[in-house]
This record gives sequence, structure tokens and C-alpha cells, in this order.
Amino acid sequence: MEAKRKTCVITLFDEEAKTISYHHVPQDLVAAAIEKSTSVDVPLEDFDNRLDDDFARRLGGMILFILAGRSPFLKSHLALTTENGRDASGPSSGPGTTPPETGKRSWWGKKP
Repeated sequence: MEAKRKTCVITLFDEEAKTISYHHVPQDLVAAAIEKSTSVDVPLEDFDNRLDDDFARRLGGMILFILAGRSPFLKSHLALTTENGRDASGPSSGPGTTPPETGKRSWWGKKP
């Protein structure tokens, strides 16, 4: 059986249309951009290789935080609640900020 072509999903926020778009793209077509980009790696073993609802929520939240880090409009509309119950919207949260120490890892990190 022949291996399928590797693909990736590109997520975009369009400020004018106020839409989030996902594009399924062959990985080799965006290889140069991937080499020049910053990656956010999520080891599946940190989640016992289980891709459940909790994993999907964390991954989706992380993607929204990354997009909101470049979009004041999107950031102002975030209404996500972190694992410790704090509202993650507003200027004191998002990519590049450190969550308060609670004895738990951040909500997008390894399961406690």
C-alpha cells in the first residue's frame, strides 16, 4: 500500500470578513514557509496518545490564542475559560503571557 501525501491544515483569520478559514494543503507545497516559521509542538504522549474532546478543546483554544495574538478584534472577542476557571480573554492573557502559578500546568499543556 502506497503512503498518502503528507498534508497540513493552515488556519487564517480574515479581519475584513471576520471569518476563520481552514485550508487543507499538501505539506511539500508549504515546506519553505514551515522551515521559516515558529512551531508549537504538542506531544501526543503528554495526552496518553488519546485525542479526545479535552485534547480537541485545548488544541482549538491554543490556535485561537495564536490567531488572537495578531488580531485586536479577535482578542477582544475571546471568551475562553482556562482549566483553573479564569477567563482567558483580555489583555493579561494569550500567547507570550505567563499564567499564574496554581500548581497545575497551563490549560494547553500536559494533563495534570
